[in-house]
Amino acid sequence: MQKRITLWAALLLIAALVLSGCAPRTGAGSSAAMAMDDELVIDLPAIVIDFDNDGHASIGGIPAAEMGAMAGVDLSTLALSPDWINYFSMTDIQHLQVNNAADGLDVLVNGQPVPSLEWDEDSLVATAGALGSLGIALPVLDKVLPLVQQLGIGVIMRFPVAAGNDVIPFSVEGDGSAAEMAQAAQAEFLAAVGAPPKINLPIVYQADGSYAVGDLSDAEWTALTGVPWNALRLDPTAIAGLTGAGVTSMAIETDLDGIHISLNGNALPSIGWGNGEVQHVLNLADQMGLWASVMPGVDMADMMSTIDSLLPVVQTTNANISVYLPGSGMGN
Repeated sequence: MQKRITLWAALLLIAALVLSGCAPRTGAGSSAAMAMDDELVIDLPAIVIDFDNDGHASIGGIPAAEMGAMAGVDLSTLALSPDWINYFSMTDIQHLQVNNAADGLDVLVNGQPVPSLEWDEDSLVATAGALGSLGIALPVLDKVLPLVQQLGIGVIMRFPVAAGNDVIPFSVEGDGSAAEMAQAAQAEFLAAVGAPPKINLPIVYQADGSYAVGDLSDAEWTALTGVPWNALRLDPTAIAGLTGAGVTSMAIETDLDGIHISLNGNALPSIGWGNGEVQHVLNLADQMGLWASVMPGVDMADMMSTIDSLLPVVQTTNANISVYLPGSGMGN
């Protein structure tokens, strides 16, 4: 009994120390607001993990290794290589935040979001059902996934700021943010074209792997265009496996909010891009020198200008690619 009391006391002390090193969390309070009084809910500020120049981690000013030793847990694995710390410092990556909220899992770099997952209760339930039908069996998954909305937790990993660089806040909004610039570009494009572009592409597959689009078979499309569209045929075994699992349709749809995926008409968690997420991740790739390493010799200013002009077109287009399999009632 005394050992248990000591363990709980240590855990409570660690929890208090961890909370002392917290910061405001994006979306804080959303999980608590949607939970009933008698339901499980955890809604906390973001835990800040600070890394020094050698890659050692600390929480609330206490080395993570010491904190872990108090609870009998090895937290030395939180340490990062000094090479990574140096790279983040040189490219001005000051912090990375991973945040679970009622409406999704947000990832922010330098206070601005990159493409992240968005969900609601129905899409979480549909995910559990989809994984089960595909034979991906995880214990009590159907019970765990709905609880995700009731866990409001986040972690911010903060790295040393190079001398001369301004400190970036954990949340960047308003003038000059990627979200503000993306929304302005989208509004400008829509004002110029009058209405969002629309693309609807229904693809109906047969059991032998052939398909038709708009009442024309893949062979007819190939003869009409000279493009070998029959290369997109599916293996009949794969089709049989999907239909055997009860899958009759799949769809990918894009709009101003992001990329939406559905299975048998049931929406799964989506990927959000309505708040400048794509623009921010592209800017980060440029800032970190990733484009130059992948495409050496390319004029990055011209390439980024081209991407900036194309993104509003892509993001405002309502595109829907739907795949129908045997049993869907389409083309049968």
